[in-house]
Amino acid sequence: MNLSIPIHFLWPLCIAFGAAAAVAWLLVHTRDLHLHLTGDHPESGPQKLHDEPTPRIGGLSVMAGLVAGLVALYVLAPPVPLAALDALQLFRLGIGFLPLFALGLIEDVSKAVSVRLRMGVSLVAGLLAYFLAGVRIESLGLPVLDALMHSLPLVPLSLTLVAVAGLVHAMNIVDGLNGLLAGITLVILGVLAGVSAAFGETGLLLLALTGMAATLGFAVFNFPRGRLFCGDAGAYLIGYLIAVIVILLVLRQKTISPWFALAVVIHPVTETLYSAWRRWRQGFSPTHPDARHMHSLWAANLRQRGDESGLQVWLGPNAGASWRTQAVASLPVLAAATCPTQTLALQGICLAYVGLFVVVVRLLERPVYGVEASRFLTDEPR
Repeated sequence: MNLSIPIHFLWPLCIAFGAAAAVAWLLVHTRDLHLHLTGDHPESGPQKLHDEPTPRIGGLSVMAGLVAGLVALYVLAPPVPLAALDALQLFRLGIGFLPLFALGLIEDVSKAVSVRLRMGVSLVAGLLAYFLAGVRIESLGLPVLDALMHSLPLVPLSLTLVAVAGLVHAMNIVDGLNGLLAGITLVILGVLAGVSAAFGETGLLLLALTGMAATLGFAVFNFPRGRLFCGDAGAYLIGYLIAVIVILLVLRQKTISPWFALAVVIHPVTETLYSAWRRWRQGFSPTHPDARHMHSLWAANLRQRGDESGLQVWLGPNAGASWRTQAVASLPVLAAATCPTQTLALQGICLAYVGLFVVVVRLLERPVYGVEASRFLTDEPR
């Protein structure tokens, strides 16, 4: 993969980073003015691992960086390479996403938006992306199902809605530790940028790089010390951005396997489905929060280890568990980057990661159960 970036593209990326970092800095240093509205309190849920109220509107930082970077690309970069970065399509994608971003901000402030409403608006975002910007899934890489898709027009639409809405909420679920969402996002967008460059998709390359720059500007204030959280709005933005890029990449480049799209997001997808299955199996609502995610269990283990030994875990239980989870989650993404056109290999990567995920979670559960079990199941039975 050739990821060499012309110098005229570097300034817009620097602007994206700078804008995101500037907004994040402003939110952190004015926290006393808005923390009563935007604060995420440690006691507000069993999955909370921070020690003090923290602003959870970091999505504004990512959005500011993304918008500033894209505007700068059109102002500062030569017009010829930007022909692939369709301004009208970006505008339509923005129209599709803004209602979801606004709802995420309302949830970040009010903490009172129902799961059904959030899921419904995310489906609407996928619907608008499908009809306004041509974001659609037309193949699953399985001949029998692909033939069914071509004969039933509603199948591609349904799959696209589920994929966009599902990934939006899956990225929100993995946003549980300092730097975790940002780290996973940077790896995924980095691989998407590399594959886009390799296949001549300049527009998607620039979109991915701008997303990386904006995410990095926010991450400076989120890792290792979480002074600002991404919140629902930020997680929705990142999930939507990744979904759009990977779906369009597979749609435009027919040689890229649809399984590549699944492989690069297999960690958040597996975490979401495994969590829902685990809760349902134990008699709890699949949508209620708990602290049995991989990253939560890793943090609990590190805290328990530190309490028993008196030793300080590198970066502490929160950030320490974050980089460990990021390392595991990055494995299938990096592996998929080596074979984006090989369906069989990508299927093997997905299957292997699901097995690895279950093994890691089961191993992490053993030292924790019975020690902090009261923190793990606080939901009411269905």
